[in-house]
Amino acid sequence: MIHFECTVQDGCVPDELRSSLQSAIEKVCNDVLGVDKGPVNVSWVVIPKGFGFRGGEPSTTSLVRGQIPDGCGRAARSTILESIGTSWCRITGASPNELMVAARDHGWAG
Repeated sequence: MIHFECTVQDGCVPDELRSSLQSAIEKVCNDVLGVDKGPVNVSWVVIPKGFGFRGGEPSTTSLVRGQIPDGCGRAARSTILESIGTSWCRITGASPNELMVAARDHGWAG
């Protein structure tokens, strides 16, 4: 199973965009890893206004944090992360500086 948790600041990623973002994440994972590695599950965490700050100002940064199958090579992982980031920025209008994308293997203990 592939899982991504999207942490967003309240009001920065409209609810109506979430299905498009979820579809983009699913497509990237299926294209790079293959549909047999799925299913792809996407969940959402919303940081309430007044609880997320960056540099002393209210944050607009989103975090897309994933867990992917063991053995995903560096090239595939890079493609996944870059493609999710590009899709996210295209769909939301966010800048790359407003997004962090990460993914780890299931077996990672760190």
